[in-house]
Amino acid sequence: GEINVATRLSQTNDTRKTDVPRFDINYGVGRRVQLKLEMPWVVLETNGEAHQSGAGDAVAGAKWRFLGQEGQHLAWSVYPQLEFNTAHSSVTKGIAEDGRRFLLPTEITVEIFQVEINAEIGHEFAQDGPSRNVFGVSTEGHLLKRLELLAELHRERAAGEPAETIANLGGREKFGQRVVLLLSAGHTVHAMDGESQAIAYAGLPFKLPGLDSFQ
Repeated sequence: GEINVATRLSQTNDTRKTDVPRFDINYGVGRRVQLKLEMPWVVLETNGEAHQSGAGDAVAGAKWRFLGQEGQHLAWSVYPQLEFNTAHSSVTKGIAEDGRRFLLPTEITVEIFQVEINAEIGHEFAQDGPSRNVFGVSTEGHLLKRLELLAELHRERAAGEPAETIANLGGREKFGQRVVLLLSAGHTVHAMDGESQAIAYAGLPFKLPGLDSFQ
């Protein structure tokens, strides 16, 4: 099992949204299933308006790796996730979008010479709003024994709209057996509405003893 305590910043020309903090809890059930629950507290800053804060949308998911295992050359999994409102007041304040969203992605992982490459494709169904196709490719590689470099390219496209692409770069360093520091930063490569977005993320994942059976 793992608890990740993080801060995430997303900024456009007019707004800044900060998760302070964002809790991400993962728990392995057997060797092939991992359960996940995310919950942020969000602070929204908009030009010319008072700051708003409140509970953000929660995300609950279950990852099932039906082929391969971690450390093998090939693994294949599905990762359905449900995003839902936790407070109607957050929707009223503009902190969260109204309605539920269901993401159904599948991910293939290839590991060669301590370099891991992940490819993801999926579809997001929205209760109030357009559905989206989701694509992603990421890589992880060990630069030093305790340091990993991360890179990701994420792309979303709603029906009848241009696609949005975001690139992320980051690193992950281990401090002992159970504490890891994760840092990343990203920026819009191509925006669907012409408005660019910058993203920064900092997290401290803590592994829980005796609960990590997902491999």
